[in-house]
Amino acid sequence: MITYRPLTPTDFEQFWALDSYAFARQYHRSRYTPEVIAQLRGLFVHGEHVAQLQIMPFQMQAGHGELPVGALGSVATWPQHRRRGYAQRLLRAACDELRERGAVLALLYPFHADFYHRLGWALAGERRLVQPTPAHLRAFTPAPGSYHPVGVDQIEELDAIYRGALRGRYGLLVRDRTWWQIDVLQTWDGEPYSAYIWRDEHSNGRSYLIYRLERRSDGDRLVCRDIVALDPLARAQLFVFIASHADQIVAAEITTPIDAPLNALLPAPAPTTVVPLFMQRVLDVTRLLSLYPFATVNGRLRIQVADDWLNDNAGCYQIEWYDGQTTVSRLDHDTVDLACTSGTLGQLLSRYLRPRTAAAFGLLTVYQRAALTLLEQTLAGLPPFCGDYW
Repeated sequence: MITYRPLTPTDFEQFWALDSYAFARQYHRSRYTPEVIAQLRGLFVHGEHVAQLQIMPFQMQAGHGELPVGALGSVATWPQHRRRGYAQRLLRAACDELRERGAVLALLYPFHADFYHRLGWALAGERRLVQPTPAHLRAFTPAPGSYHPVGVDQIEELDAIYRGALRGRYGLLVRDRTWWQIDVLQTWDGEPYSAYIWRDEHSNGRSYLIYRLERRSDGDRLVCRDIVALDPLARAQLFVFIASHADQIVAAEITTPIDAPLNALLPAPAPTTVVPLFMQRVLDVTRLLSLYPFATVNGRLRIQVADDWLNDNAGCYQIEWYDGQTTVSRLDHDTVDLACTSGTLGQLLSRYLRPRTAAAFGLLTVYQRAALTLLEQTLAGLPPFCGDYW
C-alpha cells in the first residue's frame, strides 16, 4: 500500500537523514520549527518511508497583482527505491493537495530539469549573473548619504525597498517577516549575512545590499544575496560600497533581472552568465487565468490547452476581458484561436515567453492573428525575476 501524508515530529529524523543524503548539505536545525515540520510530506510503501518533499505556500507577485502558489523543496527518494515511479507519485499527490488548497502554480528548483519537464514543469524565466571586479565599479561616485548595517529590526524598511524597486515583475515571492528573518538575512546553515541600507541625506532608505564574503581558490568574492535599489543614484551607491572592498576581493557576484543592462553602466563588460529561474507547473488553468492580473484591454480569445499529466487542465478556454474584469469559461467545441501546452501557457503568463516569440518558435499555434495581437497586449510588462531559493 502506498500512502502520502504529512510528516510528524516523530518522522523528522527520517526526513533529516534523507535530505542530508540526497543533497549533501546540513541545514541548521533551527530552521525546522513546528510550522516548517507541518509543511513536510512523505510517501510510504507498506509503512516504509521512501520519498519526501516540503510544501511552502506563498503569494507570488505577478505583475501588478499576486497569485497563490506552492513552492516545493527537498524532493528526494532513497536510492534503493528510485526508478520505481515514487517521485512522480509524490509530486502528483503534492500537486493535488496544492490545487485543493487553491494554489494555481507549483514552483521548484529542479535537481534534473528534464525529469520535471516531462511532468509539465517549465522554466519560468532567466536572470543574469554579473561578476564585476572592483575596477569595473570605480567610476561610480559617492553621493550625500550613508550606509547603515541592518538586521531584523529593519525588515519593514527592507521590504518597502524590495517591493518598490521590483514592482511590476512576475516571480517575486511576497516575503513575510519569517522569510526575511530565516531565508533572506541568514544563510541556510543559520549564519547571518552582512546587510546594509544606503540612506540619503534626508535619511530615506533607497537601496540595500545583503551579501557574504566567500573564500575561493582564486581570491575572495563578495556574493550578493540581494542587491536592490529604488533609483539609479541609490543603485550607484551600492556599487561604490562594493568597490570599497578593492583590497579584499577579486570580484563581486551580482544577480540581476535578465533585462537589467548592468554592463551598459560599466567602462568594460564584466563576465556575465545567464542563470535559470525556478520551474513552474500549472495546477488549475481556469483559476490561474481568472486570478491573473492581465493588462487592461477589451476583447476575447479562445485557447486550447494540452496537459497529459494533470488531465483536468486539458481543454478549450474562452477568456474575455472587459472594463478591467477577466471572465474565463471552458468550452466543449474545438474552434479556437490559439493552442499550446500548459507549460507554454505558464511561460507566457510569466512573460518569459512573448506570444509572438512563442509562435515563431512553434510553441504556440496561431489560428487567428488578431488573437495573438490581443494576447500580446494583455501580457504587456516586465520580464520575470526572483532572487529567492528554496
